[in-house]
Amino acid sequence: MNAKRLVTDGLCAALYVVLSTFLSLSLGPIKLSVDGLPVLLAALLFGPVDGVVVGLLSGFLGQLLGPYGISATTPLWMLPVGVLGLIVGLYAKGHGPDISRGRLAVLVLIALVADTTVTTAVMYVDCLVYKYSFITYSPYIVWRYVADGIKTVIYTLVLPPLTGAIRKGTGNT
Repeated sequence: MNAKRLVTDGLCAALYVVLSTFLSLSLGPIKLSVDGLPVLLAALLFGPVDGVVVGLLSGFLGQLLGPYGISATTPLWMLPVGVLGLIVGLYAKGHGPDISRGRLAVLVLIALVADTTVTTAVMYVDCLVYKYSFITYSPYIVWRYVADGIKTVIYTLVLPPLTGAIRKGTGNT
């Protein structure tokens, strides 16, 4: 791994925390944010290993610096963002970062739905571990998938110019 790639991965993880912390809107248990964007960028640019590493590191930093801190379930809460990076990175490894907008939209939607599904499973386990009611949060699950659709549109519009600019800036064309 070269220095530019390592720095880019680190910046992506840091940007995730900034987007998640300062540029998100919380509507009760639903959080509207584009914090997955840096994870998707790393995955598209460098493949699945970087996507997973940036995702897991982002999830860890989000837990550490967010309102929840470190707990017994922290490793579980890191998984959804890692899955996001894995799915997009695996596709990008086989097809490269230059993906048509239509395929990118499908890829991003699949990755976001997987992220939300894993998040829901982790929330269920967290409820069991800390003995609070999953029923309280379950009505909002549908809205999380709706938010995935909205984020898919945003990511599909923003990712192509960003990946192009970063590839040009890092010499990774």
